[in-house]
Amino acid sequence: MRRIFAALFVLLLCVPAFGADIVSLEREAMILRVEYNRLGSSGDPFEREAVLRKIIDRCKGTEEAEAAYWELADLYLDGFPEEMRQEAREMLELCLRDYPNTKRALLVKCRLVDLYDAKESRRAELVRQLRNDNTLPNVLKASLK
Repeated sequence: MRRIFAALFVLLLCVPAFGADIVSLEREAMILRVEYNRLGSSGDPFEREAVLRKIIDRCKGTEEAEAAYWELADLYLDGFPEEMRQEAREMLELCLRDYPNTKRALLVKCRLVDLYDAKESRRAELVRQLRNDNTLPNVLKASLK
């Protein structure tokens, strides 16, 4: 019985510390988000990329880090003088790896389908996953080829 109480006591001590870590990560993510927004869409793409990568690297597990993957893919496609499709694919694949249960999973997969060439096996795998997903509207499933 003492062991149970000791284990519960240790667990209760750890919970606030874990919560504090999440709060500090969220705070840092928001500070970096402000820095990113300050740069604006016309800002230097290399600076914008650096801030998004800081959010991803320093603030793992936060909503901001998850969103940063998507925004970094956008930046690679539209923010640099030349489109960087491979880098955009890598960011979206990392998003799926790091956040497999993300609410953005369907969007990420659909975007990856567009970014892969029709002959690539990864594209075929993503199309199969999307067709088997019951949450994807039928009209979108029908558009997958």
